[in-house]
Amino acid sequence: MPTTANHAELVPELVRLFHAAGLLGEAEYQACFKRQQKHKPILEVLTQDVSLGTLRDLLYAEVTLRGSQPASESLHMGLTSSRAVGERELIELLALQRPTAQALIEPLAADGALGEEAARLAIEEAARRGAGDASWLLTDGHVSAGRVHDWLNDGRSRHSRATALMLALVLARHNELLEEADFEGALALLELPADDACARLSGEYGLTSALIAGRIDEGMRLPFLTPAEAEPDSGTAANFPMDFLRRRSLAPVWRRGPLLAVATAEPFDLPLWGLLRWVSGCWVQPLFAPTQDIIALLDRLNRGAAEPESPSERRPESRLTPPAAPMAKTAQPAPARGTARAEVFVADSVSAVQLVSSLIEGAIQKRATDIHLEPLAGAMGVRYRIDGELHRVATVPAALMQPVVSRVKVLAELDVTERRRPQDGHFELRLGERAIDFRISTLPAVHGEKIVIRILDSARVSMGLDDLGLLPDQRRLFEQMIERPHGVILVTGPTGSGKTTTLYTALSLLNVENRNLVTIEDPVEYQLAGVNQVQVDSHIGMGFAEGLRSILRQDPDVIMVGEIRDGDTVQIAMRAALTGHLVLSTLHTNSALGTIDALVQLGAQRFMVAGAVMGILSQRLLRLLCPGCRRRQAIRPEMARQLGLEETAKRRIWRPVGCGDCLGSGYQGREGTFEVISLSEELRPLVADPTADAALVQAVRQQGMICLRTAAARKVIEGRTSFEEVARKILFEIPAA
Repeated sequence: MPTTANHAELVPELVRLFHAAGLLGEAEYQACFKRQQKHKPILEVLTQDVSLGTLRDLLYAEVTLRGSQPASESLHMGLTSSRAVGERELIELLALQRPTAQALIEPLAADGALGEEAARLAIEEAARRGAGDASWLLTDGHVSAGRVHDWLNDGRSRHSRATALMLALVLARHNELLEEADFEGALALLELPADDACARLSGEYGLTSALIAGRIDEGMRLPFLTPAEAEPDSGTAANFPMDFLRRRSLAPVWRRGPLLAVATAEPFDLPLWGLLRWVSGCWVQPLFAPTQDIIALLDRLNRGAAEPESPSERRPESRLTPPAAPMAKTAQPAPARGTARAEVFVADSVSAVQLVSSLIEGAIQKRATDIHLEPLAGAMGVRYRIDGELHRVATVPAALMQPVVSRVKVLAELDVTERRRPQDGHFELRLGERAIDFRISTLPAVHGEKIVIRILDSARVSMGLDDLGLLPDQRRLFEQMIERPHGVILVTGPTGSGKTTTLYTALSLLNVENRNLVTIEDPVEYQLAGVNQVQVDSHIGMGFAEGLRSILRQDPDVIMVGEIRDGDTVQIAMRAALTGHLVLSTLHTNSALGTIDALVQLGAQRFMVAGAVMGILSQRLLRLLCPGCRRRQAIRPEMARQLGLEETAKRRIWRPVGCGDCLGSGYQGREGTFEVISLSEELRPLVADPTADAALVQAVRQQGMICLRTAAARKVIEGRTSFEEVARKILFEIPAA
């Protein structure tokens, strides 16, 4: 029976495990990952179907934060750690395992997950109650499921490090880095602080960082469930709720002294092993088995009768070729009511958990704002939206379509069994000081469910005027607008033109201690410290108009309305501005002056618009030329004419070329281009007069307004973007070649 798992799949998990345990030094840790980072450039597979192995190699890369700190470890832990520990789940486990309350409280208190006073009160209550079921710790509020979940997922805690070190010792013994006779003595070191235990293991048992790194490169084996162990121990399993075992795809095999062996498809799920250690007092020894074998074991335990053949004997082919991804949990729907168990999706070639994790890691690395998972005939297409454009990454085969969809739904806490109706959800990951929010939208299509993952990375949001792209004169006008004590400032443009970013920038400049800032948004895309942000909820009748009415009773100084969509919102916003509030909002129009007609169409009176509106910005987002591959080109007469230059001008501009850094597009990053109108006292009578549109246009031009075309042309001349990009976004005419 082969015992070596797929080496390429195992390396990242093994490196992370031994590093978390403290047995792999920083130098060896970085070296191991660098050897894994020889990926095929994404440009080579943008237009071809690729294997899952190539997809994984392509996307499974180090993500670098500001300051060159690698983030893939924390990102991976966030995406692949055990699911949230529920209160009901904990109560069921404690009722069957019956640990003492003190044994539960002490490790929480030692890691600071439970305060000293709370721990003291809980221990006093335990002494009063005596031995017995300790689930009262949760029901009485001494310990919460959320606190336990955060503690188990904190890789820096003493409990988590000891759990990682235990699994590292199991692997070291299995791979003959630790003698069988020394294993029991090594287990005793787990009671020491992790750094002391690692020093002893290195000095007394020879488990050096270099030795471990070398063995990882050569190939490590995982402990597999053997045919002899495939007969489940009903006595051991009886101490665990069957629902818990099915949800987590676990099958207890035996319990000997301080060791508890469990069959699992996810041997590297450290938070789960930490949970079992906490409630049972045993160290967990995972034994890998395919998910379908574990389900068969649980079925036999549930029926209380053994089958004539073991799962291994029924499926010898599962032993002939070791599983490619023994470290990853197979996505499963939640059990449906009235059924013994829900359908289980198994992907032998690669884990859906690992694939989704890789897709998200790759998207963050490539600065994508959206991931599109699109069902095709017999496959699933994967596309990233980068700088506003979709790029095809790869095609996922049909066997993984449903597991991938299920995994995304599990992350977003959606109903896995519902496939006929659209669903929306979200989940959040934190990478150090950086918070990344993922908004999930599902849509039933002909060939399956289409999923779009919107990536909201707070680190990408520009909060300074220097980053918006305003020209100097426009910036001066904008600063004057937002410093006014009252009035309406509107930011207009099509969907995806960066309006919300402009409003957030204005809020960040206005956000001082002596001002009360309140927003109402749909949705709240980024959380701003010091700003009271309100989420629209149509299910309870909380729309923009209703929320705005309530905000006006909260003594606000500055109000931001995410979008003006109807007449009620227009009327309330105008009245708020006329009664001494500064109101910021967005509107969908094609030009700054077109905003006035749009407001009138929504029901606002022209005299009210003239009195309330202080300024209007219209904007578009233009892709910036990649600095590594842009090339100069001569300007043709038609181009010069549209850019406002003399047709005989000998000026040269820049064009996109394409390289690996910009995915062959020739562009990298985006910047706004604007037209800004400040409604001065001279312009207000013209705004109020419905017959003075032509005079208003003339007056605005005389005041020196820089229109979108002129602002964009300046960026072309400066070499920041290309003529073709401006022509596409600002509707220039593209001259024939």
